Amino acid sequence: MELNTKIISFISGLNWGNALTNLPVQVIEFYGTKTRTNTEDEAIISTLEVALCVGAAFGTILTPIYVQKLGFTNSLIILFGLQMLFSGLTMVPVHWIYLTVIRTITGLVTSSISSLTPLLVAEVLSPKERGHTMMNFAIALNLGIVLAYVIHLLTSFNYEFWMLNFAFPVVCGFVALFCLRKIYVKQKEMRKISLKEQRNDLMEQENQMDAIQHSDEMISATFIKSSAEETSNTFARRVQTSSPDQFNKKLTKTQFKRVVYITVALGMMQMFTGADAIIIYASDIFESLFKSEKSGIYASLIIGVVNLVYTLIAVPIAEKQKRRNILMTGVIGVSLCHVIIAALYFFHCNKLYVLAALLLLFFFYNIGPEPIVFMLFSEMFPQKYKVKLNGLGYTVNWISNIISVFIFQFFQNGKEHFVYLLFGLLTITLGVSGTILAPETFEKTLMDIEIQIRAWTKKSERKVRREGLEMKAVVMNLQNQQIQVKE
Repeated sequence: MELNTKIISFISGLNWGNALTNLPVQVIEFYGTKTRTNTEDEAIISTLEVALCVGAAFGTILTPIYVQKLGFTNSLIILFGLQMLFSGLTMVPVHWIYLTVIRTITGLVTSSISSLTPLLVAEVLSPKERGHTMMNFAIALNLGIVLAYVIHLLTSFNYEFWMLNFAFPVVCGFVALFCLRKIYVKQKEMRKISLKEQRNDLMEQENQMDAIQHSDEMISATFIKSSAEETSNTFARRVQTSSPDQFNKKLTKTQFKRVVYITVALGMMQMFTGADAIIIYASDIFESLFKSEKSGIYASLIIGVVNLVYTLIAVPIAEKQKRRNILMTGVIGVSLCHVIIAALYFFHCNKLYVLAALLLLFFFYNIGPEPIVFMLFSEMFPQKYKVKLNGLGYTVNWISNIISVFIFQFFQNGKEHFVYLLFGLLTITLGVSGTILAPETFEKTLMDIEIQIRAWTKKSERKVRREGLEMKAVVMNLQNQQIQVKE
């Protein structure tokens, strides 16, 4: 089951990366000639570019509604099936409005897959494997972007084959469904075993209770009322099973507000780095920079490959360093790069310097904001709020993506320095505050992370919590003494 989970996570990243970049401006313009509609209008191009993000925002906010009823595995099976269907429908040229609708639905499905997969990873894998798998997710995302650019380069020689990019998710969907099928069967077997063990435990406890009731010589009347009804084994089991119940309690207002702020701040920060906006408009940006045919496609491919290399470099760093330290480094680095790029545009410096600064920006982005935010979203949410807060985080993420894309488009043609300064300010403000407040999740179990979050309190609450812990320790000590006397 662990291997299949890792494969699904990798495919989810591939799909997401491909979806972000499989509809470049040149393909939109060719689609217009194919369907005899005007797609060269800037408003239509922006609408088609943003349609995926709009669908993604709706998709992530809807996930809690059906996941709580269907579960992660069944939800992902349905979503991958829908993705295959709508990817196939995208390849049918009809009208730009039709394409917009299909892109919106595709975004809804793809974002839901990419937001639920990390939760499946966190649920199935150990802390060490969890971190490694999420880094592979980031690698797959950048690999998906590179593959989309490669296909775009190949089809640029003959745009009649423009639909090849949309055939890619269909192939990935078949592999994902095969793996999900195996996970579903394994989970079904585990549920049967779990039910059988529970029945055996109940029978064992009933037998022990009968033995206690018919053995007055073994137990004094004093302890029958309190704790002698349990043997040491069943008592230990009760203590172990009581702790998860405590995590079903609501967070305090202080804890909940802090978790929500971290979720919103980091979700916004990741997109206001401008990385996705730059990737979406990459071919357009570099074509205007270098003023030559296909220069935009080549430069986009370079950025895609460099991104992939940067992510590979980040893997050993993320596996050995604390999450918050890496994220803080990435946030500060990205912010400084924005200031540098703004200055280069303002003073009309050599375009190669702009390209170099963008590559440096993506280095810091792939070290911190991209992979670490994914990791934190998969790890830090308390069990009771996991699906809802995950949906909130990715919804904010995609809404910020939409806003960043429109802002980026608005500040083109001589006003680029404004947008980079704005992105730099938002990145440093949201990133630093969110990182400082976030829990450290490196090599911690999900229960350890939740304990850490539930320890966040105001000063006025700490005294009550300390007294409660002291009382709990006294009760546990008395229970242990009773067990020793009984034995």
